Amino acid sequence: MDDCVFCKVIRGELPSEKIRETENLIVIKDIEPQADLHLLIIPKEHVGDVTGLSESTWSEIKKVGLELIKQEGIKDFRMETNAGDAALIKHMHMHLLGKVSANRKL
Repeated sequence: MDDCVFCKVIRGELPSEKIRETENLIVIKDIEPQADLHLLIIPKEHVGDVTGLSESTWSEIKKVGLELIKQEGIKDFRMETNAGDAALIKHMHMHLLGKVSANRKL
């Protein structure tokens, strides 16, 4: 989509701090981090939210997320996604938040 922030990042039209890229995904640092480690795992295909995601892309998001957790040596983490009106940006993305405690506010 032409006006989607994440589509612009994927196309290189907006700056980002890229951590990893696969054929189907891009991983960037969140520009407003909510944890010591806050990454966004974003499908390159514009999908509104998790309800429109293919099984293969969903599996790849899990695989890449777990690889990043292992790579960073993170024991305390959250993987979160928002859908519908709960999503600020209407392009499916997974938040990987590392080094967070159970009593941390969402």
